[in-house]
Amino acid sequence: MLRARRLASAVVVASLAVGGLSACRSESSVAAYMGSAGDITEKQVDKVWTEAYDALSKQSEAAAAEAETAQRETEKKRADAGEKVTPSPTITAERAQVPFTRTEVLQALVGHEIYGRLAAKHSVSLPADVPYAEFAAQKKLPADSTYAKLYIENYYLRGLLTQSLVSATAPTEEDMRLVYDQLGANGGVEPGQDFATWRAAQGQQNLQAVAAAAKLREEVRATADELQVKLNPRYAFDLTVLGVEAEAGAVDLLTADFDDRWAVPVDDLS
Repeated sequence: MLRARRLASAVVVASLAVGGLSACRSESSVAAYMGSAGDITEKQVDKVWTEAYDALSKQSEAAAAEAETAQRETEKKRADAGEKVTPSPTITAERAQVPFTRTEVLQALVGHEIYGRLAAKHSVSLPADVPYAEFAAQKKLPADSTYAKLYIENYYLRGLLTQSLVSATAPTEEDMRLVYDQLGANGGVEPGQDFATWRAAQGQQNLQAVAAAAKLREEVRATADELQVKLNPRYAFDLTVLGVEAEAGAVDLLTADFDDRWAVPVDDLS
């Protein structure tokens, strides 16, 4: 169960809600137009996903080979002891299951560009001792994969940027309501606790965390405006600016969406 009092310590997770591509710029091979940062192609997205699939496939094959060897050794010992042994079926590798989608790959790539620019603006940098391997293992990601590196660095940069934006400014009631609704939908609010009661129970740290995330949301929007970010509609996603970790996974509390001028109906695409 989520605990509201732990909200302030949650490291921010991010995503980006945009529409599509303008009809005149639509290209099936482009996953995201990123202005001066350079477009992200579907080939790049596939490369990151396939890299992880190949790594996980090798892990699965190695695990199967190890289990097969152990099984045969056990059977041999039993046979050497005079026991009649019927060989067990050969252990084969299970098909690798990549724990993220191609859309999440694009989310990581776009987020890394945006958060990298904001980090430079606010003189924020990653610590020297980012625990890449441990974090990747916790998230069940291939340790040396490009996606793991992007995901982990985004995770840390969002948290550091949020900390840099903390001030005495109070969050809006609208944002607090959004947080309450998301927590409530995921077991983070006590049964029967209404918004007014929950809101009154929030400490200063929680209020500052929500207000700082709202500031980060505006900066993400502004950076995307500068880059004129546009996504291929098949990869639409939300960029989360405040989230908490639950047993079932990350829960988005606040997200950065974009003005309607970025959204182009799919029917308009050529």
